[in-house]
Amino acid sequence: MTYAGDDDATIVFPAVTINISQVDTVRMLTAYAVLLFLIPATLIFAPLGGEGTPAMVFSLCIFLWYLASWISGRIEPTGGGRTVRITMLIFAIAVLASFVAAMTRDITQTEVLAADSALVWLVSGAGLVIVITETMREFDRLEVLLRRLVVLGSVIAAIGILQFRGIDLTTVLHIPGLTVNSQDVIALMDRGGFIRPQSTASQPIEFSVVMALLLPLAIEQAFRHEYGGWLRRWVPVGLIGFAGPLTVSRSGIIGIGAGLLVLLPTWKLRRILGALGVLAVGVGLMRFLAHGLVTTFLNLFQGIFNGQDSSVNARVADYSGVSQYIVERPLFGRGFGTFLPQLYRYTDNMYLLAVVEIGVVGVIAIVILFCSGIQSAVLGRRRTRLPQQRATGQALAASMVVALVTSATFDSFTFPMFSGLFFVLMGCCGAYCTIMTRNSGSPFLTAVPAPIPGGQVVRVNVGAR
Repeated sequence: MTYAGDDDATIVFPAVTINISQVDTVRMLTAYAVLLFLIPATLIFAPLGGEGTPAMVFSLCIFLWYLASWISGRIEPTGGGRTVRITMLIFAIAVLASFVAAMTRDITQTEVLAADSALVWLVSGAGLVIVITETMREFDRLEVLLRRLVVLGSVIAAIGILQFRGIDLTTVLHIPGLTVNSQDVIALMDRGGFIRPQSTASQPIEFSVVMALLLPLAIEQAFRHEYGGWLRRWVPVGLIGFAGPLTVSRSGIIGIGAGLLVLLPTWKLRRILGALGVLAVGVGLMRFLAHGLVTTFLNLFQGIFNGQDSSVNARVADYSGVSQYIVERPLFGRGFGTFLPQLYRYTDNMYLLAVVEIGVVGVIAIVILFCSGIQSAVLGRRRTRLPQQRATGQALAASMVVALVTSATFDSFTFPMFSGLFFVLMGCCGAYCTIMTRNSGSPFLTAVPAPIPGGQVVRVNVGAR
């Protein structure tokens, strides 16, 4: 067998030639993103339970395709994204340890089923990270995937904006074979007299944070002239940036602020002043189109400090409400996915929920997981001097910071759209670092086969971080 390298991506067997480029990872991930964004998160395959969303099922199929192709020799893994893959392994071990801990206590059948579903969720997320880091070889293909995520994000942003105006397109979407997971979840909420859009997400807070995750990428792409005219480049930014605040969710505003704080230091003064001007215009436009919304937000944030906000008070009460469960099993927790609201209570804080479900070990693993995505994006950015490649790295780092910060304001991993997008972006961070490392000729490399004349195979360096 001979391997012909990344350019033509061909593997030659004695009797068959397989062109890997014909099975493009980016195309499969695009199909996954379509299922994740455009099919309401409340629609599931009922026999598979709450985790049986079409996107989840398809992600498992992608992972199985990768494993079959790897075992059969049709794909040579790049060995890339080592940092994010190692931290994903650490997180997986923590989850498995909590599963064992759950099975050793007095546990209900409902919790057992929830723990089993959590393992399926884990395989899906880990599979996405592995497939992206091990198969993504070119920066251009990575850019295509990120651009498609932004375009799809702008589509669901438009759906959310229409919901805010009382037009709910998700109610007319009926897909044979799928059933509604919960009637309570799909009911549109309101706050301060405003409808809180959730688009195709399961909750307004999830929708707002997804918009915050995508906004840094949308902004970075808007400065790239190769994506077309200014209207084509800036409409996604406008839709995503406008839809997030319409949810009347503090988490979304905090996420947008965190992402911008990461982007701003890398911008020139002229761009910063322009961004502040656009922000001022956007706030004014929001006051005009949704009178009272800005005031509602100001009152919501004031409620954090004056003790009169019921949502904030409930979050504070969560700490004392779960303390007994933490004391009982502080190290590995009660089992990932088993602290069900219908049996116990909501936590509205992923880190607090993680202490309960996977213990102190699990919380540390989650923080490391988030930080590894940030570190990979930053490290990759440092290894290139090309402006557009550096901008992509900064945008990925900003998205990871959004995930890190907002997970303290809602139980992020329990939401399918957030977690699905997060693992895709995690894989992109690892792949980005690998590609930048390889292109820079950095010594932090590993060996994979490459051809030499005569059909022999030698080993050369490509990025491994």
